[in-house]
Amino acid sequence: MRRTHIWTRTVTAVTAVAIALAGALVVAAPAQAATYTALLPAGSKLYPGDSVTSPNGQYRVVMQGDGNLVEYGIGNVVMWASNTANKPGAVAVARKDGYLVLTMNGVIFAKWGPNGYTSKGFSVEADGSMRTTDTAGAVRWQIASFQGRVPAGTVLTAGTTLRTDASTSCVLTMQADGNLVQYTNGRATWSTRTYRNPGAWTAVQADGNLVVYRADRKAIWSTKTYRAGGGQLLLQVDGNVVLYGKAGTRVWSAKPISTMQWPVVSRVISGRYGDDRGAGHVPRYHQGTDAAVPIGTPVYSSGPGTVTKTVANDPSYGNYVVVTYGVTTVLTAHLSKIEVTTGQTVGAEQEIAKSGNTGQSTGPHVHVETRVNGNLVDPLTVLQFR
Repeated sequence: MRRTHIWTRTVTAVTAVAIALAGALVVAAPAQAATYTALLPAGSKLYPGDSVTSPNGQYRVVMQGDGNLVEYGIGNVVMWASNTANKPGAVAVARKDGYLVLTMNGVIFAKWGPNGYTSKGFSVEADGSMRTTDTAGAVRWQIASFQGRVPAGTVLTAGTTLRTDASTSCVLTMQADGNLVQYTNGRATWSTRTYRNPGAWTAVQADGNLVVYRADRKAIWSTKTYRAGGGQLLLQVDGNVVLYGKAGTRVWSAKPISTMQWPVVSRVISGRYGDDRGAGHVPRYHQGTDAAVPIGTPVYSSGPGTVTKTVANDPSYGNYVVVTYGVTTVLTAHLSKIEVTTGQTVGAEQEIAKSGNTGQSTGPHVHVETRVNGNLVDPLTVLQFR
């Protein structure tokens, strides 16, 4: 029989649901599920459907019925998963010796953290990070999961922190005093100047407006972009806070936005976006724009961004790199050499590759392909020649 921790745990009736995650189908949760606030005390267990939420209610870790332990962020964004979606009925245990473990029929099949100390338990923090602490409050193990983008229709409550990466060098915090503040290396670099309003929160509205509301629901600051339609708010790796509208266009930013650059120092175009390449080509219509440059020409990032994909020897694209800049991705293909790795943060003028003639290429060039919110667009409408 499960023990009930009255001060941390509530039991609610839930509707059985099926959620697709990493190619697996989540088994429906039981009719009764327990929710712990902030802390899963040492010695306690999460059964299928049980969860631990952060103190501000923005992040939650769920023991799913398929055996996957998953952290969800603002707008149900998946921030972390144990990738154990083949263990239906598994249980998570915050052990008193310090380990966080997953068990199946009493047998441990996954574990995290050091042991050998008296644990206070497993907690989910206001910034989304997960940790175990000892009885003195010292952190013994942590997963620095983070969220840097939030969709329209969500809110940032007091104490919520967004981050660009696992570090704390660039954060956006909805403070308890009502001020929405960006910090860079510990220094405040931008704010809404709405302090002295305890209990205030920030809404990323479906109409495209970003609004700070006082506790009595009175708006005290906004971007005045209510006609932009629901998009998303991003804390970008370039250190800018940017609001995007429904069409994926930037409608507001805390700092001026730099123009994204063409990846090579050349204006010679050998193939344009939308060109009909004739029957037999798949896809028939050209999805990008080609820059005709000699093999070995430096290929640069289009701005500060994150490398989200690197592929070698693709049958069509050859060697290629994808870099994400906010809601825009830039793919450069047919490369002779890739000089970055997936997950790497790149600067505005950083060399990421050398041009080549790999894959289905009829001559030396760089194929440039851009997507905004996942939709193909003409690169020459997004990128500016160097």
